Amino acid sequence: MPRDSIDAENVQEQTFHGILAERFPTRLTFLFYRYFDGIDVTSFVCERDFCEDVELVYVFRPRCYGRAVPVAFLFSTSIARADMRAFKGVREMAAFLKNKVLLGGLAAAGGATALYLFYPYNREVYMTNMQQNENDAFTVKKIEEAFQKLSDAKDCKSLLKKHLTKDIVDELKFRKTKMGATLYDVIRSGVFNLDAGVGVYAPDAESYKTFAPLFDKIIEDYHGFKPTDKQPPVDLGADKVSEFPPLDDGKYVLSTRIRCGRTLAGYPFNPLLTQDDYLIMEKKVSDALLSVKDKELKGTYYPLAGMTKETQNKLIADHFLFKEGDRHLQHANACNYWPKGRGIFHNNDKTFLIWVNEEDHMRIISMQQGSDVGNVLDRLVRGIKAVETKVPFSRDERLGWLTFCPTNLGSTVRASVHIKLPLVSARKDFKEMCDELNLQVRGIHGEHSDSEGGVYDISNKARLGLSEYQAVKQMYDGVKKLIDIEKEMEGKKN
Repeated sequence: MPRDSIDAENVQEQTFHGILAERFPTRLTFLFYRYFDGIDVTSFVCERDFCEDVELVYVFRPRCYGRAVPVAFLFSTSIARADMRAFKGVREMAAFLKNKVLLGGLAAAGGATALYLFYPYNREVYMTNMQQNENDAFTVKKIEEAFQKLSDAKDCKSLLKKHLTKDIVDELKFRKTKMGATLYDVIRSGVFNLDAGVGVYAPDAESYKTFAPLFDKIIEDYHGFKPTDKQPPVDLGADKVSEFPPLDDGKYVLSTRIRCGRTLAGYPFNPLLTQDDYLIMEKKVSDALLSVKDKELKGTYYPLAGMTKETQNKLIADHFLFKEGDRHLQHANACNYWPKGRGIFHNNDKTFLIWVNEEDHMRIISMQQGSDVGNVLDRLVRGIKAVETKVPFSRDERLGWLTFCPTNLGSTVRASVHIKLPLVSARKDFKEMCDELNLQVRGIHGEHSDSEGGVYDISNKARLGLSEYQAVKQMYDGVKKLIDIEKEMEGKKN
């Protein structure tokens, strides 16, 4: 059966068009088509079946609700035999056809064909839309129930409860990002964990804008960063490491650790990642790490899938590997397909590590025993520069480096020490004192963990609104002040 391709781009968008097809020895064939709004028309293929004096023409539209749709038209060969040179355009052709008895048959055939062919697809679209509407209604119902649960939780002190008002719920409950993230995805973890400090996560980068009426209030409360503020330019502090000599001689600070988070450009965050996304990102990051030239940074990548429990527990106990089962991340749907696509890279000295697909796509970590902050920072800077040449990161002009949790936005830097301050930590106002110094206190096993043996993990509280260098300096100056207070209390006690 002969096929002639017709270039759709050369066809003007009118209600009906006439296209003069190839001229055959004894006849000319007309192809009329109806341009349907909303259909992605990319090309047409014409098929001609000659059956006595009737010619059947099919026009195939390759993408109409995802399927090829034929539209049939009938033409009398007697019409086709007419001398087409007599017509001066589409209007003359239409006028000529109006006088033909076959026009009624043409209209009836076209209408019947359209009804027969398009009804199933219209019904399919209708059913899909109805299902989508039901899903949306169910999501809205869950959002409203979640808000009611938060409202009834009198002991909940989270920033989510503080800032999620009825007006904000009504404003945001119907919104979705292009990737499909909803307000329920944002607040889910905080609703299930009423003891959370913040209670929200961003399912993708767009969420920070789509749900800005909520995120902006929480970000301002936590970071002191107003909607009109802007993250300063990147300053890793590569030329300022000498400003951070050791904090002490080993009496108080047990170890020092500086880390930053990065998300890969072009990918959503954990809740919206597919299994293939996880595996592809793992491959990209591991390939980049294994190609690093810096001798101090060279090491090995260990995928979590297939790792023995013994090895895994040893790495966790040494504070090298993240733990599985954080309830806050689980309720945020950040543990999908676990442990696929997750892993850890560390250099030979285990002083430079990268976590792959834990909370963020990447956690880049520099750490060592003692309190030499300058040395730890220098290693981190070299590591970041080595990786970012291979893997592009996601950064926003206003919010800086984008992360899953809004507490890590901006510089994303968390500079911390494991420190033992028996006298200062025994004070009732210990945490208030740390707040005044812009420090965050938590247990040595990470967020939401308790202190062990009087050892605390103390870090800079702010990440957003200050550069990477300034974040490290905030921790350094604050911890130095706590050590001075500890020494002063020791003197009074003695």
